[in-house]
Order: sequence, then C-alpha cells, then structure tokens
Amino acid sequence: MAISFEPTRSYVYQASRYELLPRIAEMVRDKGEEPFLLRDISKQVLAQTYTPEQLEIRIKKAQSNVTEKMRNIFGFYIPFLAEQLHVFERLGGGMFKNISIDEELAEADAVATDVESNDSGLIYAYSFPSIRKGEGKFPIKIGLTVNGDAEERVKQQCRETCCFEYPVLLNTWQVQRVAAVEKAIHKTLEARGANRQAPGTEWFDTTLQEIEAIVKFVAA
Repeated sequence: MAISFEPTRSYVYQASRYELLPRIAEMVRDKGEEPFLLRDISKQVLAQTYTPEQLEIRIKKAQSNVTEKMRNIFGFYIPFLAEQLHVFERLGGGMFKNISIDEELAEADAVATDVESNDSGLIYAYSFPSIRKGEGKFPIKIGLTVNGDAEERVKQQCRETCCFEYPVLLNTWQVQRVAAVEKAIHKTLEARGANRQAPGTEWFDTTLQEIEAIVKFVAA
C-alpha cells in the first residue's frame, strides 16, 4: 500500500525506506558490482515521484526553527538507509555498488554440505503476505544462516532473486548442528510430499507448527 504524502521528516524516512530504495535497487540490479553515483539515480526517481513544488517544501528540524527542503532530506535519508540496511555498499565520493551475496551463500553452502559439523546457527522460515495463510498449509521457505541475522539473510536472498513483494520472517530456531537439523527438516517434509516446485529451492507446503515439531524432535 502506498504511503500517503505529507510534508514531514517521518514521511521522508518511510518513503525512502519502503518505496524509493526498492525502486532504486531494481534500477541498478543489472549493474552487478559496477559502481554507480547514487545521487544521480535518486534524483531521477524523485523527479518521477514528486512534483518540483513538493520537493521544494521546507520542513522544520526537530526542536529547531531551522528548515530544510524536502529534496535535501531525501538526499540524506536515501544514502544513509542504503548503507545502514545493507542495500548497497558505500565506496566514497557518492559512489555505491550492489552488495554481492556470493560470500554468504558460499559460507551457508559450506556449512550445509557438512552435516557432521557441530556449528550452531539459525533455522529460519519465511513466506510472502500474498501466499501466507492464517490456518492450514502454505508455501514456506526453510533455510539456515550461521551469521546470527536471519532477517538480513532473507533480505539478501530476495534482493538476489527479484522478489515480488517484501518477505515476512515467520520464525527462527537457534540450534546446534544447524546443517544437520536443516537437512532433517527438508528430508522429513520431502518424505511427507510437502516439497513445492517454485523458483529457488527449500520451499515446502507446510505450517509453522509442523516445522516446530520437527525441530524439537531432531534437536532434542
């Protein structure tokens, strides 16, 4: 749902994070790891989204009578959030580049292939709002991460695979021998005929309750 326009700093933050940055990420996806000047692309997106009059509106700073143009506030928030949310990597001089997930994928793949490893980690489950159900089975992606940040892992996967909407992290489970636990979950669900043909792997028609039961049984 689009965020309703209003001349406030809160609006600029919300619009930058949830509407403008995703659009910019799509625009530069084909650049791979080629550096780009974020301010130029931001100006293009702002010009497509707002009228010149809207961008010239002046907004007061918190606890101050000093005002700034809305376009300048966007100019602060877009690169700030791009770096803080790890959407892009800041190179300096206004230059950014896409963040490669090759290193994390390689790390996860290495752990996943070593089921004898005693490494701890997180099992995560996520889906999308349009396919999530309140009751009954629905498509859920089940994976692992060893870096302790399941939300960032999910975001990185979706940036890489051009997800059609924002994912919803449903639950995580901290376990020992994370690779073995993940494999056991996958194999159990496959044996129950729950594996789902979808873009990517590790998607299953299941429920959080079913995953929870398998995790508790395997990790006990």
